[in-house]
Amino acid sequence: MGGCGSRVKTGPKKTKLQVTYLRKGGDASGKSKGSKICPAGKAWAKRTFDTYPSAYANMAASKYCKDPNYAKKSKGKA
Repeated sequence: MGGCGSRVKTGPKKTKLQVTYLRKGGDASGKSKGSKICPAGKAWAKRTFDTYPSAYANMAASKYCKDPNYAKKSKGKA
């Protein structure tokens, strides 16, 4: 019987698209997906945390963007 377990693919070969990343004044690169944190959230995080570019500050800033009352909740009932 003719099956040795290996398959031979027939048909046209799939080619990958060439992507060019432009720098300084070019269009946005293909890898760039934009910032998911709103500018108001970044500004709030910079005011609130001593070191802004941190995972904890980015998490809090993204929560602030989704719910601007997030900052007021921490000062609430004690």
